[in-house]
Amino acid sequence: MKYLKLYWKFITNCIRRETLYRFHFVVNMFTVVFGYLANVLFYHFIYSYGIDNISGWNVYEVYVLLATIWIVDSIFGGLFFFNLIQIPTQVKKYQLDGLLVKPINHVFILTMRQFNFGIFSGVFFGIGFLIYAVVKGGVEIRNIDVFNYIVLVCCSVVLLFSILFIMVAFSLRFVRIQGLIQMFWTLMEPGKRLHSIYPLALKNVFTFIVPAIVIYNFPSEILIRNHFFDYLGLGTTFLISIIMASIFLAISICYFKKSLKYYYN
Repeated sequence: MKYLKLYWKFITNCIRRETLYRFHFVVNMFTVVFGYLANVLFYHFIYSYGIDNISGWNVYEVYVLLATIWIVDSIFGGLFFFNLIQIPTQVKKYQLDGLLVKPINHVFILTMRQFNFGIFSGVFFGIGFLIYAVVKGGVEIRNIDVFNYIVLVCCSVVLLFSILFIMVAFSLRFVRIQGLIQMFWTLMEPGKRLHSIYPLALKNVFTFIVPAIVIYNFPSEILIRNHFFDYLGLGTTFLISIIMASIFLAISICYFKKSLKYYYN
């Protein structure tokens, strides 16, 4: 309860900040919207030229994937991204010491102080687009599918958080790590494509080593139940997402705590 109250105070402070800079909020929101709409239009134009499917995916199944990307990135961007990328700057400017001496969990204070409403608003646009894709595509959705989808989206956000947290934790040892942060979205990009276009070896790399496919494709597969790997079914896909999220989260926290020892020295 103490942390919930504190997090609510963080959010209310962010609300006050956003109301002071309304134009910045609106720009953030529409930047997110237009960025993802560009991807939607790209695939719309491809399918409108007589292409029935791409590697077995019809246009509305692709839209489900795009909506999932929109939702996952908006949640992660609104809740965690801007907190995490500030850590290297805080290290370089010696601002981290003031946060670490506070009587509160270090991971919590470093990763959850800022809430970006402009980016997070993309969740609502993504959900609206997802509903459109499901209805127009005639995808039959059961209650358990909705539950599974929400769980896998949460796992995807945890995976994004964990991977970037590991990267920014390097700043506690090496200070300057701008290249790693730029590499983060590059590594995630393959997961934003239809996984069936990749050869099996590359699928395994982006599933079990750099889990970009797990982050974006797996939640979509839970809904459309159509394009699973040859050796992965519904239950296995669900289980892999939970296991990968748990492993990466544990690794990120352990690595951060270990890196703190180098920072103190």
